[in-house]
Amino acid sequence: MSKIGIDACAELKSIAKIPQDINEEVEVHFLTSDTILSNIAFEVIEEGWDQFEEVRNIRVYPNNYSEATVKGLQVKDREKFTQEGMVNLINKIFRISQEIWDNVIINITAGYKATIPYLTILAQVFKCPIYYIFEDTDALIKIPYIPIDINWNVFSENQDFLFDLEINEIKEIPSNVKYRTELDSLLELADNLVSLNPIGIVLWEKYKDSFYLFKISPVVSDYLGNNRGREETLKKSLIELYRRLRENPDNPDLDHKLTNAKLPEDFKIFKHKEDNLQVRILYKREEYTTRYHSKDFRIYVGLIYLGQEVHNAESEYVKSIQRDLQKISNLESYRAYKIEKN
Repeated sequence: MSKIGIDACAELKSIAKIPQDINEEVEVHFLTSDTILSNIAFEVIEEGWDQFEEVRNIRVYPNNYSEATVKGLQVKDREKFTQEGMVNLINKIFRISQEIWDNVIINITAGYKATIPYLTILAQVFKCPIYYIFEDTDALIKIPYIPIDINWNVFSENQDFLFDLEINEIKEIPSNVKYRTELDSLLELADNLVSLNPIGIVLWEKYKDSFYLFKISPVVSDYLGNNRGREETLKKSLIELYRRLRENPDNPDLDHKLTNAKLPEDFKIFKHKEDNLQVRILYKREEYTTRYHSKDFRIYVGLIYLGQEVHNAESEYVKSIQRDLQKISNLESYRAYKIEKN
């Protein structure tokens, strides 16, 4: 009976065969369309899972259709499918993956065929295996990774706009964006607000995978100028700042106290030593909710002080903070600053 059950549909058959092909244990995350039939199918499979000998030992998530349902994923309304359904589907996949793509396999056997181009691009960009099985065959097909040539300049030249787009409501595309034609293909207008379309989300997330992204004030930009030594020290220090905020947010050096210094609201001073130089960074940590509903933060860098500038802290660089207070308080004047990950 279990064999008949597995052979009843390609979807179950593919789930049974993928672990055999990769010779590893897997867990299955069901994602269903926003339809009554899909929810019924999920409940039938979930409730009867233990009856199928070939898959009963595979862990299945979630355990209720409300968590599995991808809101807006239907085919009656084309705009809703693209602007809501596919965006929610991609966001759910990002949330499941926890951005560890080496552990992700995408099974495109089930579901709407309209999702396949989007999921194929996502899998190719993040180098995930894709599997498919035909209804009337036992042959499991694996779609190999193919090197894709993407013009990443579209993202690097517009990273300020794209970085802001993650947390701010933007009603129109700035006039100073570059590669406008290519950028337009990654955007859409929904509820009178500009947002990334499903492909835009995939490619922007891939771009961010390669860099640490910060926001730096005009004062910091001017201070760095073309001084490569300063910039190298700053890059190392910012990576350390990011690491400590991520791994040890209670570290006292993240909130170094100064006497007689009035800092901008929510700004703190990071005390650090890099390249045998004392480093002080005036920064702000701002939390936000990602598009796949996890918590993250970004770092605004208002001022930096290196070496001799740090000494005599009770006067010169304290006065400098007060003098530049107005310049660093306006976060909208900050620009995106990237540091390549090793």
